[in-house]
Amino acid sequence: MSLPSSWRAGAAALLLAAPLALSGCSATTSGVPASLAAPVGNGSPIGGPTVDAGRDSLSTAATFVGTVMTSGGFTLYRNTKDKAVPPTSSCLGTCTSTWSPIGGAAQPTLDGVDATLIGTLVRPDGTKQLTVDGWPVYRYIKDMLPGTVNGQGVDGVWQAVGPDGKPLTEKAAPAAAPAPPKQAPAKAAPAKAAPAKPPAAAPKVVAPPTKAPVAPPKPTPKPTVAPKPTVVRDAPGTSSTD
Repeated sequence: MSLPSSWRAGAAALLLAAPLALSGCSATTSGVPASLAAPVGNGSPIGGPTVDAGRDSLSTAATFVGTVMTSGGFTLYRNTKDKAVPPTSSCLGTCTSTWSPIGGAAQPTLDGVDATLIGTLVRPDGTKQLTVDGWPVYRYIKDMLPGTVNGQGVDGVWQAVGPDGKPLTEKAAPAAAPAPPKQAPAKAAPAKAAPAKPPAAAPKVVAPPTKAPVAPPKPTPKPTVAPKPTVVRDAPGTSSTD
């Protein structure tokens, strides 16, 4: 059974319209919301020349140079070449690629920050920039983590902003030099033997003084007695003269 010509024409129209409808759906669902295309603050990449302070709360953080004011956790800086009366920024052109001005189009959330210190100025390109105590404020590109103050003292003109809006003057600590390689401990020199003590001298025995022998007394010589002459007596009746 053949279909009426009007039905065949309607079916053909539906077949032609289906690809167009499908292509339209894919184009709608493949896009990325603008709010996610260029996230800012809280450590996310910065989209555009300024940081939107309206998405970040202004607060304070303790660092080694003192307590600083922060935007989204990152230290705020001001430039001594700028002016507070009237608020004027001298960081223009390529300067903003290193020092991102804090946008002031939206009112930021304040956490421990005096609201009377917060204001805005209009930059030469027509955008609004946040001011603290009248001074334009910025974020340093080399502060990769919240709470760092790598911009303190750069070029002698950049200063971290304190919680009272005043600049901090303490310089950032220089990078620590690498520690020298540890050397093996030197071997202890062998202890020198104590010099041998000479043997103790034997105590001298002092002999008692020797007395000279006493010579025995010489015998007294007896007086020589002359011998008596022997008298020979003659026998009776004889004579020695005979």
